[in-house]
Amino acid sequence: MIELKCLGPPSVTVRGSKAPRSLLWRKNFALLVYLALSPRGRTRDHLMALFWPESDQGKARHSLNEALRVLRRTLGDALIAEGDVVRLAEGAVTTDLETPEPDGDFLEGFSLKDAPEFEEWLLRERERLRARSAGRLVESAEHALAQGQTSRAREIAERILKIDPYNEEALRILLRAMALEGARSLALERFERFREAMERELGASCDPETGALAARIRRGEVRAVSAPGVIEPGTPPVPLVGRARGVLEALLAEWKSACAGGARILLVMGDPGTGKTRLLDELAARARLDGAIVAYTRAHGGDPVESVVAGWLRGGLAVAELGGAPAAAIVGLAAVDPDLMAKFPGSKTAEPLELSQALIAAVLAAAESRPVLVVLDDAHRSHLAVPGLLSRLAEQGRGARIAIALASGPNPPPAVDQVRQRLGRELPGVELRTHSFTREDLLELARWVLPQYAPEQVARLARRVMSDTGGNPFLAVEMVRAVQHGLSLREDSTGGRQVAEWPAPRKTLDDTLPAELPGSVVAALRLRYRAVSQSAQRVLSALAVLEGRSSFGLLARATGLPASNLEQALDELEWERWIVADPGGYAFVTRLAREVILSEMVTAGEQRRIRERAGLGPGPSG
Repeated sequence: MIELKCLGPPSVTVRGSKAPRSLLWRKNFALLVYLALSPRGRTRDHLMALFWPESDQGKARHSLNEALRVLRRTLGDALIAEGDVVRLAEGAVTTDLETPEPDGDFLEGFSLKDAPEFEEWLLRERERLRARSAGRLVESAEHALAQGQTSRAREIAERILKIDPYNEEALRILLRAMALEGARSLALERFERFREAMERELGASCDPETGALAARIRRGEVRAVSAPGVIEPGTPPVPLVGRARGVLEALLAEWKSACAGGARILLVMGDPGTGKTRLLDELAARARLDGAIVAYTRAHGGDPVESVVAGWLRGGLAVAELGGAPAAAIVGLAAVDPDLMAKFPGSKTAEPLELSQALIAAVLAAAESRPVLVVLDDAHRSHLAVPGLLSRLAEQGRGARIAIALASGPNPPPAVDQVRQRLGRELPGVELRTHSFTREDLLELARWVLPQYAPEQVARLARRVMSDTGGNPFLAVEMVRAVQHGLSLREDSTGGRQVAEWPAPRKTLDDTLPAELPGSVVAALRLRYRAVSQSAQRVLSALAVLEGRSSFGLLARATGLPASNLEQALDELEWERWIVADPGGYAFVTRLAREVILSEMVTAGEQRRIRERAGLGPGPSG
């Protein structure tokens, strides 16, 4: 069998070995490629005119026969002559033209200057295959982006732009990937270079879709936080690995369906530390890039409907599109967000709707202008009336461009469980589950974080991390990142302490105490604490002492940091996924992180000083 490499600099091998020199002569090679791409064959007269246009009939026929003789030495009976038609047997020659991610131009650098018709064919094929290659690569890049593989999406987009410098689909993928990685300034810089080149070289402007995407990135409408100044520009977050990629892809497919018209509920369930919040964040970021309205909040300790609705309003729902809602709905919502009356003063005289109905009416009105994504993280911590409210929104929003994304623990309260049981039957939507890491997931994670490690080092680390974390994604990521920052893993994983079975049967991460963890995990969290800036350490210490959700003002008092320093520290901690933010304040991603910092990193004296600065008194003694 002959293998042809047609993309990039061309080459040929025969049954895996180097091809005979005579087969590499330019016209012999060109004839082989041409016949390989002509499955029905070509007439001799056509081939003579294509390759030897300046020779008379006799010389051209002789040259063709000599070239076919060279091909027959290698192809044997696979070179078929039927009357005046010459063709290759099916499967006699393979090419790289069907690769799903093509790389390089067709017959790059190859030409036959004395065969102008072949040169024209070569140019047409290059253009055709360039367009096809770009299309395939766009599909691969979109797939990578949908699975949270932003680095891979960027890499593929750059390859497309190398083939086709003015491909706006590729540019939009690149801008999205950069924005999702927090590299907002780099994305805008790349857009400006592209726009200027198009105007200079082609005298054309970018598509409105591209300009609108750049405008959303410029306004910061992507993530709640971009990579802070302490993070090197362009440094991507730890990627999703394993089954989490499939969960994100499923969420995005449901979101696409909702945008086409038809309210849906997306319920993500799983143990603490398995990535539910990360998945909701990824979904929300992509929805913002799509130009959607995103209302995002997180429930804490039985938050009533009033607190959750206020969180959604402060978390992105209080937009101009609410002006299309009935005046009674605006007045009803103003009961939990009085600023709405200043934004929509024409509503003041209306009788208020009940709060739940006011929210439903407002979301439905906003969805007539733009798709709406309503997000509630930790839904199992909300008041039992909240899931019912969201069910009614989905029921009344049939046909509207609305998606409702909820995250819950594995054993939800009855109100959330009732929503789960109705999904797919009475309520349109889907239930998705997060999972612990497998060994393969940990291998992938370790290779990404520690690319300098040899395969045997990666395998050893993955085994150790699996043993010490039970595959919990939060702990596993922290442990691998700690190794990246210098953590030395000795054979004794207990740190000299007696540790119960880990992970303990029927215990979640939020049920676990620091003393129950292997010493290596505690050491990893300590090292990761020390790896953040001094200001960020002060914020973590304050959050650990204050418990629960803390406002910006409370943290400013407790840390004593100037506002600008506090803002940067909070951005850093959100980016490093130590904390989560919602309109009500800031909290740890997991309770266990808070417990480790409180027990291992904050002295009793510092705890007392933090509480005094916050105006909470010295706290319990002992």
